[in-house]
Amino acid sequence: MFKTWKKNPRLQLWNDRHHSAPRSLGILPLLREKLFLARVGLIVGTALTLTLLQSWLSPSVPVRVGETCANDIRVRVGFSLVNGPQTARLREELQEQTGSGEASTTPVTVVEEYPPGTPIVKRGQPISVSELALLREEAQAYARTLSSGDHVRHTFSLLGINLLLTSFVALYISRYQPHLAGKLPSLIGVSIQAIATVFLALLVNRAPWNAAVLPLTLSAMIYTVVFPAPFAMLLAFTLSLTTVLSMGTGTEQLLILMGGLAPAALMPRGINSRSQLVKIAATAGLAFAITTWACYLLTEQTLRFTLSDAIRNFFWALLAGFILGGSIPLIERCYGVVTDVSLMELADSSHPLLQDLIRRAPGTYTHSMTMATLAEAAAKEIGANPLLTRVSCYFHDVGKMVKPQYFVENQNGYNRHDQLEPAMSVLIIVGHVKDGVALAEQHRLPAPVIDAIQQHHGTTLVEYFYREALRLQEQNGRGNAELEFAFRYPGPKPQTKEIAIVMLADAVESASRALTNPTPASLRKLVHDLLMKRLLDGQFEESGLTLTELHRIEESISKSVIALYHARIQYPDECTQEAEA
Repeated sequence: MFKTWKKNPRLQLWNDRHHSAPRSLGILPLLREKLFLARVGLIVGTALTLTLLQSWLSPSVPVRVGETCANDIRVRVGFSLVNGPQTARLREELQEQTGSGEASTTPVTVVEEYPPGTPIVKRGQPISVSELALLREEAQAYARTLSSGDHVRHTFSLLGINLLLTSFVALYISRYQPHLAGKLPSLIGVSIQAIATVFLALLVNRAPWNAAVLPLTLSAMIYTVVFPAPFAMLLAFTLSLTTVLSMGTGTEQLLILMGGLAPAALMPRGINSRSQLVKIAATAGLAFAITTWACYLLTEQTLRFTLSDAIRNFFWALLAGFILGGSIPLIERCYGVVTDVSLMELADSSHPLLQDLIRRAPGTYTHSMTMATLAEAAAKEIGANPLLTRVSCYFHDVGKMVKPQYFVENQNGYNRHDQLEPAMSVLIIVGHVKDGVALAEQHRLPAPVIDAIQQHHGTTLVEYFYREALRLQEQNGRGNAELEFAFRYPGPKPQTKEIAIVMLADAVESASRALTNPTPASLRKLVHDLLMKRLLDGQFEESGLTLTELHRIEESISKSVIALYHARIQYPDECTQEAEA
């Protein structure tokens, strides 16, 4: 009974040539070990760099002019000061007594003594300029009393906290962002941006700017553009915690930063204009202003100090939106992503590559526009990126403009393949993928669009010429498996949901035009057959699509293609109209 069982032909043909994943080699374990060590080194290096920045750039005094304190600030270590604030007050008193400016030039030398416990700033009183200068002198005197062991202990404490935070982020990446965990350049980019953000935040947080909000908001919005919102939120909160730890401020400053960074990190990824970035930044600025007002009311700050900080934080966050709007191309190039802002520009038919396609292969251009309608609706149905799907359809066949007359949609009744061998014809057909990638790279199209050009056929079989070759070589001793491999696209298979949708929409649009009398039933059957054929051929294995999503894609494309070929009323000609009249 078992001897009569036939193996699945697809299983017979299955080998490494049909699968787009690389073959497992003996060197891979060694590479994985090196990659693991590189990740660990990146974690330690990031934590160490942040610790050095905190040690070098942290302010000696964590308070500002006009700020009030909940408790008295007293001298920790006794120190003396020559011609300090008391000397300045003495000169002013002498000038008032004499009634002239001569007293201001009177040489007065006063050595001011500040024993431990002396109050410098009283509770509830706004800090003046002279008191801030005195606090800095006290901080320097206290730092001189610290031993080397105290400095080492402080540094290792910061290093431990930074290691813990970076390890949390690394654990999140390994568990919830596995695709990012395997991309060491992207991980290095995340690390460099985090270090640069903390560096700039500490650098610009000095008077009179106090602009730590600016780099933090900008970084949070960049992370959201590049990565999913939960990961961007984690990075934003981690950076705010690291910055507050560096500045030495209280929990109210941490609440202000987190409250303002949340809208920036949770902004929608579908940003289709630069003005939308400014609106999101304004929303984040408003959140900064509200949290600043609320936290300063709790800490009983003065109205002037509260208003100035709320307005300052609002405008710094707003400025981050303008900076991000002008930096979109740089961000895309650094992280290898494409935003909807750039996609909207590519979707314009005035793009030079699309203009060349219109002139040289008008049939291919029409085919691309039609399938874009099918694919975009399907992408919306499953929550994929509809704009990326549409733009990918626009450019997926640009390679056909190199030899447009060899593709049926550009032919005018004469087929050049009639004079060629199937093997030569398939080389020309398959070659449009390579030509398209070359043209896309020449015009600097983004990487996701180039991937769609390269992967939209996957490893599918060029069936027409394959069957023609079988007919011509049926007496040849060459095996069918080897022949089939020669008539397949080189791949790789679609790696994203958007490219898988492009593949199916391309097949449906091309096949539906070959139907002589398309009906809703025949169109639905066509879509189902084409989807199942590619599913059984393993073309969707690496795209991440589920069976439920494939069913929804099938329903969406079926509805769209039926609407495209809907029945029209047949109007009578002029002769019939005259006869009826």
